[in-house]
Amino acid sequence: MQNKLRLEIGSVNLNIKEILEKSKLNKENLYYDEPMAKHTSFKIGGPAECFIKAQNIEQLKNILEYAKKENIKLTIIGNGSNILVSDQGIQGIVLKIDIEKLEEKIEDEKIILTVGSGVKLGALAQKCL
Repeated sequence: MQNKLRLEIGSVNLNIKEILEKSKLNKENLYYDEPMAKHTSFKIGGPAECFIKAQNIEQLKNILEYAKKENIKLTIIGNGSNILVSDQGIQGIVLKIDIEKLEEKIEDEKIILTVGSGVKLGALAQKCL
């Protein structure tokens, strides 16, 4: 599936890897041809053309803006539960929101939990005990 998504920009024909490598996106959590079997609870699925983990709100915002600006197909996943991915994989960017923020504060005798979308359910349950 490598380099299947091609975009016309002016007179230059670029593939998704070339586009993303020229971007200012954080490359630390960016993977090409990443097997989706690693990221689903059923452990099946072909490669994501590009797989990115967003670990904070700023990264998430930058990825969303860039995908929109460059007109790149975007698929957003959580922890991979309850999704099935074809053996042919996923074109474009697969964005895993991996914000593991888990904060507790007390206001007016109430406990308020702020939970990031990447927090595992088990960790949240432990915090609530």
